[in-house]
Amino acid sequence: MTGLTFTPDKKSGHITVRLFSLFGALFLISACVPQKKHTVTVNSHTNAALKQAKTVDMDAKSNHESTKLEYVELVPTAPVDPLLVGISAEDIAMSKAQAKRNFQRSWKAIGTRSRFVRQRLLATLKELDAPMALQVLPAVESTYDTYALSPAGALGLWQLMPRTAHVLGVRSGKKVNGRRNISDATSAAVRYLQKMHKRFNNWPLAIAAYNMGPYAVARRLKKHGWKNADGLENMPIPVATRAYVQHVIGLTALLNNNEFTFPKPIKTRPLEIEAPVDIERLAQISGMKKDEIFRFNPCLNQAQYLRQTITIHVPVSYFESMRNNVALAGPSYVKQTIKDGDNLWDLARAHNISVKTLKNLNRGLGKYLRIGQHLKVPANRLAQAVADHNPLLAGDHRIRYKVRTGDSLWRIANQFGTTPKAIARSNQITMKHILRAGDILWVFAKVRPS
Repeated sequence: MTGLTFTPDKKSGHITVRLFSLFGALFLISACVPQKKHTVTVNSHTNAALKQAKTVDMDAKSNHESTKLEYVELVPTAPVDPLLVGISAEDIAMSKAQAKRNFQRSWKAIGTRSRFVRQRLLATLKELDAPMALQVLPAVESTYDTYALSPAGALGLWQLMPRTAHVLGVRSGKKVNGRRNISDATSAAVRYLQKMHKRFNNWPLAIAAYNMGPYAVARRLKKHGWKNADGLENMPIPVATRAYVQHVIGLTALLNNNEFTFPKPIKTRPLEIEAPVDIERLAQISGMKKDEIFRFNPCLNQAQYLRQTITIHVPVSYFESMRNNVALAGPSYVKQTIKDGDNLWDLARAHNISVKTLKNLNRGLGKYLRIGQHLKVPANRLAQAVADHNPLLAGDHRIRYKVRTGDSLWRIANQFGTTPKAIARSNQITMKHILRAGDILWVFAKVRPS
């Protein structure tokens, strides 16, 4: 069927004649209709996935033939975790086997520890738009032990070294340790990992750089280039670092497959407390278990804060109780440092107690006092008081330390929170002793170092 249309132009007065064919239009439409099935695979994030094939008949009046428009079901695929992108199925399977072999026995303990801190860790990952799979790194680094101290001096959940932490903006002091602060340490570690990923454009290499340092990785890559397709076993890095990378990749895959799972973290809220306060006493009168508050707050160096306002993280279920009990949680007892000239009688009189009571407070107290000794006394003279330490920090850790190039007694002491004199005394050397790379020193390291 053919027709004519006449369109007058108002400005020029000319008439435009248009010839059209209905049959031609139908021909063009039918040519655009797909005649065959096409299977299309889309990501699971596609909003309009079709669930079943439908057939639509179009009646072509010109030749009484019908054209079928067929839709086929779109097959969704699971999104690939960023840490696993580009890694072969064989490498993932091998890494899973290694991770399962190394962490299956300890995973329950790792999960239990993670409940106290993982809420803040996940919130920081989300805030920094980082892969959530990075939550497995503390499992490999410290088994989620927030108080972990390595022989090299790395500390906390992410095992940050003092110098690295300082460069990344993590600050510590006598009252609070930044490397054990969950939010600060996580932010620093994740930003560092993101920087390494940007540099190497590759998560396995970024993870290797976190373990052994970026310059060491770069030097090895200069001699032997590497990409994911070459396989994890062929990474040009030391065996220990390669195993480290494979453990991270393996745990990521195990979590993605729900073969390993983390327990649900305990929700907490920050609570600001004005001094003086006894954190341990506050937790106990609020119904918490002994020392549990320090598992939520590993950054605390002290159990008492006598002159400094402090913010702690409290389980939501105890928040109201602890906030209401702050006024009742002033310290009953504190410690006082013995100075030259002090004696038991003067100390007892200053605190309005008897010498017998003072001795009862300090079991095993001898007849003579020594300068620098700490005595437990009533908390009625806070100006001279010394706060109790976080009970989970109690004791020293005897570490066998291998001297490295550039080490000195001062540097080692600073790294482990002790003194050069203490190291010299425990190793029967003088303060002027020349250290050589490879020498072995015994260090009584404290877990309180900055």
